[in-house]
Amino acid sequence: MAHTRFEAERRSRARLRLAALLAVVVVALGLSSSSAMAQEHLAADDGGTETTDTGTDTGGTDDGTVEEPAETVPGVPDELLVRGADLYTATCSSCHQPRGAGLEGQFPPLIGNPNVQGQADYVRQVINNGRQGELVVDGVTYNGVMPAFSTLPDGDVDAIVAYVSNGFVTPAAVVEEIVGGETGNSLPGLANMTYLLAMLVAAGVGVYALAPRIVGQVDRLQMPWLDAWLKTAVIVVGFILATVYIPSEILKTDYVTRLGDFGQNVIGLGLWGGGLVVGIWALWYAHRDRRI
Repeated sequence: MAHTRFEAERRSRARLRLAALLAVVVVALGLSSSSAMAQEHLAADDGGTETTDTGTDTGGTDDGTVEEPAETVPGVPDELLVRGADLYTATCSSCHQPRGAGLEGQFPPLIGNPNVQGQADYVRQVINNGRQGELVVDGVTYNGVMPAFSTLPDGDVDAIVAYVSNGFVTPAAVVEEIVGGETGNSLPGLANMTYLLAMLVAAGVGVYALAPRIVGQVDRLQMPWLDAWLKTAVIVVGFILATVYIPSEILKTDYVTRLGDFGQNVIGLGLWGGGLVVGIWALWYAHRDRRI
């Protein structure tokens, strides 16, 4: 009896070592392949980088999309314009819309607005002090209240003023990022697929090696420490997936987000409760069957 148990444990350890070795080899091959593909991708990008015209004509790309013109403002650093564009998007665009297009009858346009274009002092005053009362732009009367943004740091105000008062120019740095796309920051698709395949194979090998220890029946008085830790890890990860990760991912879907707060709360509560019930039932079943 003891000899049989010893032989079973020995075979289990041998299979575990073999599976671990295979997993390491597969991951290493996948990573090396991904690295090689990435280097080739970077080399191709370095050899074929396109420069961006800084003129004002709008051109077309090979795929039919329209490129933003690269614009500069004499005496204004591109870095300041880029920062101003980011701050405008975060602070102002919800009302005045991207690139100052405005909403007719509600929020006056800023692009082409003679009160704004080239009027840096006026723009700075409105940002710091706010504005209310009637305002006519392009024959449309606006009568609203703009709150003051007096808490904005002076540097942020300067950046927004530069971006808005100079006609919402698109700095060259931004255009290069749009036209060039992501170069050097991500692996090509095939390399990503190779890496993902390597990780999946490694995970499969790991499950194959560890499954007997995780789901096998145990002697509760003489359970090996590795089995105890593996079973505990599976229980913890399972509850996290069932009660946190899966509900949160479902709540992010477009269908659920359109239901409103009440619908989201009901679905979230149902998913959490369902995951908890399933987890508790799985624990009860595993304990009854002497798996834990």
